[in-house]
Order: sequence, then C-alpha cells, then structure tokens
Amino acid sequence: MAEITGMTELQQMNLDILRIVQNDTAAAQKAIGFIQGSKLNYELFKDQYSLAISEPTPVARTEKAIREAKEALDLFTVGV
Repeated sequence: MAEITGMTELQQMNLDILRIVQNDTAAAQKAIGFIQGSKLNYELFKDQYSLAISEPTPVARTEKAIREAKEALDLFTVGV
C-alpha cells in the first residue's frame, strides 16, 4: 500500500493560488511568479484578485491583481 505524503507549505500555497485563479494554469504561473512563497505577497494578491472582478479572464484579473499588489507593497517598504 502506498504511503500518503503531506504537502509543504509552499505546495499548499501554490495549490490555493491555482484554485483562486479558477484552475487557469497560465494565470497561476503568473501569480506564483509574483508571490514567490511570500505570505505578504500572497495575502496582497488574494485581496487584489477579489477586487479585480471587472476583468474578463483569469489571466487579465491576475495581471491586474499583481499590478495593484505591487503598488500596495510600497506601503510595507517605506522607511525600511
């Protein structure tokens, strides 16, 4: 009988991203490239993705969410 192996935190995060972008692998690849395992980037992306509902496709929505998340990241680096 095969042993069931768990997922790493990064694998779980990437799976969540794939689900968020409606299993669109192109959108997931863009999002994963932006997030790069950063919990802050992940949270900012999730928030911005949920706000980008006017975009017609998961890829367009992802690209807008990434742009907006990058702008928000500036709030966390000011004065550092």
